[in-house]
Amino acid sequence: MSTFPASIHLPLVFTSLCLLSACASGPTTPAPAMALRYSVPDQAMQPEAASGRSAQTGWAFTRQAVAAANPLATDAGHQVLRAGGSALDAAIAVQMVLGLVEPQSSGIGGGAFLLHFDGQKVTAHDGRETAPAGARPDMLLNAQGQPLPFQEAVQSGHAVGVPGVVRMLEVAHRQHGRLPWSQLFGPAITLAEQGFAVSPRLHSLLQADPLLRQDPLALRFFYQPDGQAWPVGHVLRNPEYAHVLRRIAEDGSRALHEGPVAQAIVQR
Repeated sequence: MSTFPASIHLPLVFTSLCLLSACASGPTTPAPAMALRYSVPDQAMQPEAASGRSAQTGWAFTRQAVAAANPLATDAGHQVLRAGGSALDAAIAVQMVLGLVEPQSSGIGGGAFLLHFDGQKVTAHDGRETAPAGARPDMLLNAQGQPLPFQEAVQSGHAVGVPGVVRMLEVAHRQHGRLPWSQLFGPAITLAEQGFAVSPRLHSLLQADPLLRQDPLALRFFYQPDGQAWPVGHVLRNPEYAHVLRRIAEDGSRALHEGPVAQAIVQR
């Protein structure tokens, strides 16, 4: 499971008839009964940190294409399209790989919006996070009734929303999928078990993150013993993520929201 803030940037997948894209940043919960005013650090209002720029040649296509934030994810979508999958099928496969290789931006613990165009109409799906059942208007206030400092609130666990992206993708797959749901998780499971190379972007964001090292699990997984981020090209394996994906592949989104996986998240 990703230890970074759970936000989703779904891929763009083009076929002759379908377009799927979605993007979200940060959890959203229903507004409480009282208005809270936060003094938000300037950096908290900025988009995700930049990590460099590289020139790309132009591309042209006549039938299908996949665009994603990491080439491993793009390849997963391409595999699905070549196997006869729809744009929606490819997007699911891409998203599961993104959750592994770019956890700073994407993850099954986040939420998303999805737009699907079938050549005639656009269908919108809302998969954003929702407030937990136990959410209270005062849970981001201190003992004196004042708002917690921004970073303290974010790191407290009280700012967490119930994930929505997997359930949303499951619903969309029932409408627009061609391949079996379970088949779409294969590329991500293989990469999680066999390993993937740390990208320049992941390395730079890990190195610059001021808080992630405070989490023992994240520290052990993302960083070397000296506290430096694993270098570009270092192979990371995440069998725990593969285990969760296998459960979701077999039992659908229910495996994330109920049972052992959900209980482990709550205990964490």
